[in-house]
Amino acid sequence: MGFLKFLVWTACAVGLGVFLATVELGGRTPVELVQRTWKRNVQPPRVERMKNGLTDALDEAENAVKRTTKQAVPAAPRERITHEDRAAIDRNIAQKK
Repeated sequence: MGFLKFLVWTACAVGLGVFLATVELGGRTPVELVQRTWKRNVQPPRVERMKNGLTDALDEAENAVKRTTKQAVPAAPRERITHEDRAAIDRNIAQKK
């Protein structure tokens, strides 16, 4: 009985393989359609891979620039008080005490 099951399943697998390799759907066999889809999406051409890599690197660089510009603290305003003004303020504070 086990050998009969083996033969039936083997025949089904071979029949499915023949069907996928010979029947045309839309002018191409299902195997060709899968191969084209695989080459486009999973294994793109070398130029596409390089372009994608460069695009990713450019995006990362732009993000790094944005992060650093957001983190940059604006410089504190410079004091415009002269030494004479500071001395006058110190005298006024000393008189009030």
